[in-house]
Amino acid sequence: MKSFLFKVECGEWSTEIEIPAANSLASLAETILKAVDFENDHAFGFYDNLKNPYRSKEEYSLFADMGEDHHEHDTGVEQTEIDSVFKEKKKMAFLFDYGDDWIFLVTCVEEKISRAFKRPKILSTTGKAPEQYPEFYE
Repeated sequence: MKSFLFKVECGEWSTEIEIPAANSLASLAETILKAVDFENDHAFGFYDNLKNPYRSKEEYSLFADMGEDHHEHDTGVEQTEIDSVFKEKKKMAFLFDYGDDWIFLVTCVEEKISRAFKRPKILSTTGKAPEQYPEFYE
């Protein structure tokens, strides 16, 4: 079975994830959110414009799955396999929560072949993870 090794970064925090290539982009998003310890309570998408996701030509978002796609290039994440989007060295921005704009840099590090690999794995994390809902003091 083919899998991909991803490095995901946000500020000083990073994680390495291995995930089956046939899994959906939604599965990759869920694994990223689990690694950073965020609740999966907002819409999200993957975008090819790393500096400004809102100006991407290649877009995959939960909005498209909900029938709310606003751009002609927007494709859903629930049925789109990782293998159809990523290849080694490809980078995309993972945008979570369109109000707070959490942007994670997702880099496909390596394509692997493994017979026993069936579920996403969080291999490592480094640095201090961002807080999804930081407490604000007056």
